[in-house]
Amino acid sequence: MRTPLKSIPIVLFLAAPAGPVLAAEGETSVISSQALFMLIVIVLGLFVLAWALKKYGPVARVKKSLGLDILGQVALSTKANLALVRVGKSILLIGVTQNNVSLIKDLEQGEFDKTMDEFGVNRGEV
Repeated sequence: MRTPLKSIPIVLFLAAPAGPVLAAEGETSVISSQALFMLIVIVLGLFVLAWALKKYGPVARVKKSLGLDILGQVALSTKANLALVRVGKSILLIGVTQNNVSLIKDLEQGEFDKTMDEFGVNRGEV
């Protein structure tokens, strides 16, 4: 069995850190605001990293090298879309479903510009 004298140093050792912690209780708002600031900086850094990967990452490089660009997309239902895709100098109108991608119309750049002018749509909007 332990004697009370032998357990006193253990109790003092365990109680020693409580002194500075209790004394610094008034400074918790400063520590909390610093932690909140760092959390905001880290989250913003993650968003910037995700944006940079999307803009300059390997997928973007493949799209640029292939000359592939999605001009617009319209949802027809929850599982079907129409998409305008520029591949090189031609523009493709394709239908996209859950199980199939089908070519609806192949337009040349001049034909596409003529159709857009006919309907009075700005090319900056597409």
